Amino acid sequence: MNTEFVERLRKLFGHASMADIARRIEVPHATIRNYFQGRLPAPEVLIKLARETGVSLNWLLTGEGKMFAEGERPLDLGALMEERITQIVDERLSQRMAPEVQQLGEIDLKPDFDVIAAVRQTGEPQAVMRAWYEHEGREYPEDFGVVFFQGWESFTPEERVDAVRDAKKVLDRALRAQGDKSE
Repeated sequence: MNTEFVERLRKLFGHASMADIARRIEVPHATIRNYFQGRLPAPEVLIKLARETGVSLNWLLTGEGKMFAEGERPLDLGALMEERITQIVDERLSQRMAPEVQQLGEIDLKPDFDVIAAVRQTGEPQAVMRAWYEHEGREYPEDFGVVFFQGWESFTPEERVDAVRDAKKVLDRALRAQGDKSE
């Protein structure tokens, strides 16, 4: 068993798992296990190791000379893998979450005002209008809408809902027009 070579491999890859090393240099996991048991890699694998890590072939084989080839910096396999994993996770999350992220604005929106429920609950048109404007965060101008509600008592439930909706549309238009004139 070539224990010196195994020690150099451990030093080169630090705490990386054999599976991580195998993926990195694209060889089977069993092959990496053989190297950690003292078997020397084939020349093409030694070259892969040197290229992937920046290590000097001379140092890898003999333990002599500088560990890293001239101009190469040592690579932290753990940090490199962590960076790549983070990148992959971010990419996949952004792909999967894109539709939800685009819809997040809807979460903050108030639900539409339920005119039908309000008409059933209060039975009084001015109270419904006041509640609707309040729901929108606006103040209801009490002096509007009287014409729309003449004969309210004789309206069917559907006609009451329609009358409130019509009154709201006309009142909103009148308020916008009023606002435009004051500007």
